[in-house]
Amino acid sequence: MSLSPLPPNPKIRLDSEIYALISEADKSLYQLEGAINVLPSGHSLVSTLTTLESLESLKIDGCSQNLADIFGRVIQEDQEDLKNVLGYVRALTLAQKSLRNVSSSSHIIKSIYKELTHELSEEDLLSGDYRKTRILVGQYSSGRGDAKYIPPPPGEVETLMKDFETYIASDLSYPFVVNAALIHAQFEMIHPFETNNGLVGRILLQLHFLWKKRLSIPVLQISHVLSNRRAEYFDRLEDLERNNSWESWIKFFLKIIIESALRTSRIIKNISDLEFSDYQNILNKGFVSTPSLKIFELIFHKPIISLPFITKELGLNKQTANVLLTKFLEENVLEETTGKQRYRIFVYKKLMDLLDG
Repeated sequence: MSLSPLPPNPKIRLDSEIYALISEADKSLYQLEGAINVLPSGHSLVSTLTTLESLESLKIDGCSQNLADIFGRVIQEDQEDLKNVLGYVRALTLAQKSLRNVSSSSHIIKSIYKELTHELSEEDLLSGDYRKTRILVGQYSSGRGDAKYIPPPPGEVETLMKDFETYIASDLSYPFVVNAALIHAQFEMIHPFETNNGLVGRILLQLHFLWKKRLSIPVLQISHVLSNRRAEYFDRLEDLERNNSWESWIKFFLKIIIESALRTSRIIKNISDLEFSDYQNILNKGFVSTPSLKIFELIFHKPIISLPFITKELGLNKQTANVLLTKFLEENVLEETTGKQRYRIFVYKKLMDLLDG
C-alpha cells in the first residue's frame, strides 16, 4: 500500500477525548516554558538536559551508554565514546540556526542527517541524499516476512519528502500538538534515509516546538518517555501504517507529549530546588571563596569530576582543589566513588539521581 501525503484523507475526526488531550498538552507545554523562563540565561541545566535528551534518543536506537558513562568520559576527555552524543548536539544546534526559513525544510533535514552521520564513509553515506535502496524496519532475518514495516520504495521518497516539506511550511490543518503527531509519524513512515531516521525524527520534534514558539529551548525530554514505551511506540506506528488509524495514534502521541513536558518541568524544578538548597548550605558552612563557588558551579554542569579535571577546568593548584573537595565531601555535596587514595572520582549524586529519575 502506498503512503499518502499529509494531511490525512479522510480528514481526522477530533473527538472529545482528543480535544481534552490537546488542552492538557498545551497546558503542560506552557508550564514547561514557564519553568524554562525561571532559569537564568546560560544556566548549565540547559546543556545538561540537551545531553540527557540526546542520550535517551540514542538509547531508542540501541545505544547502551548511560548518563554516568557520558559524564565519566568527559573528565577523561574521551571524544571517541562521546561522538554520538556530541553529534546529536551539533545537529540540533545547526538545525536551530536554520529555523528562520522552513519554506524549504529539506536543507534542515539533510543537514541534521549529515551531522549525525559524519563518521560514516562515502560507501555508507550518500552525502545526505535520501536513500537509494529498499530498507526493512524491525527485520530479524534476511527475508521480508518478519519485517515490522516496509517503508516506501526509494523511487517514492523524493516526492513524499517534497509533500512533507510543503505540509511543514503550511501546517494549518490541525492544532499545533496534533500536527506534531502527524509530522513525526509521517517522517518515520517515509524513513527517508539509510540510517538514523529515528534520531532525525526526534530532533525535528524539538524544532517543531521551537518553530511554533511553544518552547524557547529544545530540552523536552520526550525520548525518555518514548524509550520506556518503545514497544508500544513501534506497534502504534505499525498499526497506523497498516490501518490508517490516525485518531488512536494522535491520542497516544498527545499523551507522550504531556508526560514528557511534565517530566521535564519536574526535573527543572527539582534541580533548581537542589541548587538553591546546597548553595545556601555551603554559604552557611563558610564556603564563600571564589574557588569554592566555582567548584559548585562546575559540578552542576559536570556532576562527575576528578582532581585533575578541576585543576585544569578552574586553574586551581592541586592543594587548594584537594582541600575544597574534602570540604564538599564532608558536607555530603559530593561522594567519592572509587574508594582509592589516588585517581579518585567524585560524583554529585543528588543531581545524578534527579537526572536519572
